[in-house]
Amino acid sequence: MKIIDLDMDYFMEYIATGIVESREERLAEERYGDCVWSEQRIRKFLEDNLGISKKRKIKGRIVTGHNEALFFWRELIKKESLQTPFEVVHIDSHADLGFGYLSYTYISDSLLQYPVDERCMHTKYVDCFGKMNDEGIGNYLLYAIAFRWINKLTYCANPNGNKNDYMWETLKDFEERLIWDTPVENIIQLVCNPGLAFPSYDADEQEKQEYLKTAIKEPKVPLLIIPSIQDVKYEGDFDFVVLAQSPNYTPASADFIMNIVREYIVEI
Repeated sequence: MKIIDLDMDYFMEYIATGIVESREERLAEERYGDCVWSEQRIRKFLEDNLGISKKRKIKGRIVTGHNEALFFWRELIKKESLQTPFEVVHIDSHADLGFGYLSYTYISDSLLQYPVDERCMHTKYVDCFGKMNDEGIGNYLLYAIAFRWINKLTYCANPNGNKNDYMWETLKDFEERLIWDTPVENIIQLVCNPGLAFPSYDADEQEKQEYLKTAIKEPKVPLLIIPSIQDVKYEGDFDFVVLAQSPNYTPASADFIMNIVREYIVEI
């Protein structure tokens, strides 16, 4: 099964970065209001790039924070409407794979040691400020991979962003292929090694290989990164759609996008 996982901030020419997840204010109109795509351009992307149509509406949901996509998928799985593992086409200005979060340390050192069917019940971790945290807007996809829900991930990155906002620690053998202006294939493979401390950011190659040698490895998840709009090409063959408003990453003037997307989905 295949899911469109869409964020409104993809439809922006200027990307907000370094936003605190708890921020409640919308982005300033004077800085970001003019960089939102036009209605015509958004419809063209939905119809020509994604291949979806108002005549063949897809079941979906519009959420506020992007981590609510994870809750939606969990709901569908419980109803047996969504079979795992499934493919996700993530269309966003951010990868949401844990970059800048300490959740990966928790996932590697603790979460992966639970039986697979229990992992979604153990999502809380202590952040760098000593506060208890949970799956959030910037790491929910990494949690979904740790739950073994996702078997293929395509990251359609905003061409105005750096497109490298993920961690080498999540990739197979800690190796990555650098991104330029054409699609790039990497492989995500989470690992844990209860007997060794996870290699630090500046660890040398020998230390990394020593850790990997005895590590327990999760299933491989192909990661395709599409850095340009013209290379986003689908035929509308999706089972579900999620659109995140992401209010802390979008100006209020962008909210018309939700009404456009509603014309292409059956909200459930």
